[in-house]
Amino acid sequence: MQDHPRLVELARRLRARVRSGAPPDTTVGEVATADYLSEERLAREQDGIFRRLPQIVAIDGELAPGACLVREVAGVSILITRDKDGVVRGFRNACRHRATQLVDAPCTLKAIVCPYHGWTYDLAGALIHVPHAGAFDGRCDSRQSLVEVPLALRNGLVFAALEPFDLAGFLGPIDDELARLGCDRWPVYRHVTHDVRGNWKLIIDAFLDAYHLRQLHRTTIYPFFVDACAEADQAGPHIRAVVARRPLAEASDADLDGADFRQLVTASYFVFPAAVFILHPDYLSILTCQPEAAGLTRFSHWMLIPELPQSDAAAAHWARSFELVDGGVFVREDLRIVEAMQRGLASSGDRTVMFSRHEHASLWFHRHVADRVAVQSAR
Repeated sequence: MQDHPRLVELARRLRARVRSGAPPDTTVGEVATADYLSEERLAREQDGIFRRLPQIVAIDGELAPGACLVREVAGVSILITRDKDGVVRGFRNACRHRATQLVDAPCTLKAIVCPYHGWTYDLAGALIHVPHAGAFDGRCDSRQSLVEVPLALRNGLVFAALEPFDLAGFLGPIDDELARLGCDRWPVYRHVTHDVRGNWKLIIDAFLDAYHLRQLHRTTIYPFFVDACAEADQAGPHIRAVVARRPLAEASDADLDGADFRQLVTASYFVFPAAVFILHPDYLSILTCQPEAAGLTRFSHWMLIPELPQSDAAAAHWARSFELVDGGVFVREDLRIVEAMQRGLASSGDRTVMFSRHEHASLWFHRHVADRVAVQSAR
């Protein structure tokens, strides 16, 4: 699969910089420390961003007919179902009778049954059974279905929000690039979640810079990379980026245009507000964040591979790859340092957090967050 021409062009720019040793032609900046600590600021982010903008909540391949997934958007539990006709829908995870949470873990169902009184819904959300319905004097007639959540399927990705959204317009600048990634063709090898004691923006910051590679990832992935050497472009509120691997300096144009592209750079996409795609040499990681409090975030990682293992050797290879990237790099390094930053921010005494020219993509991200919060606050 050939990578997108925009990524190849970024890699050419990065190769020139690796060869010249020139620093990035970007700016430095600062972000208010309170933006990571304030519950009031998080409430405005939830209202202005997470309630209203489409976010990745599932991969199409996770949803066989009868599947029911439990996800969270802006602090609201939602169900994602696929009925026998293949239609994917989203609903608030609450019975229309007494608001009991209907499902608490992913499962396969023929119908959704409330565990409290037995109200029953089909996978299209329609109410199909009420025990002792006559005792409601006809009032259940106004609650004939679960409350639907806006949801859309595109490029193998399931997006949801609590308000209606225009997904094509929102993804516009990178829509064709996401279509190249194979999310609609590659199966999900593993999907895991981690509760991180840190602000959601700290996690995004961590995946938007290559400045920390030599120190934080010294013994895991740094041996494959050039120190603090990345190139990035804005695409509306989204960001595409490439990080230099060690062979990049000697690569030819034909190498960059060919099948070895991912051996020369690691490319990534940040999809606003809180998703990161990492294009590893032979698999794809999709990462998302859902804030639960100013200092608590639910972090999700989907690992997609070209095909499910067909042999013991292949199974062992993918198991090692997953443990390296999820357990070794993400959990024990990136997410551990996010928690250390959150603790440090609470005691630092600095009113702002500083970002260098190597970390400028975070400043783009924070500006879009601030703009969304400001627009919603002005309404």
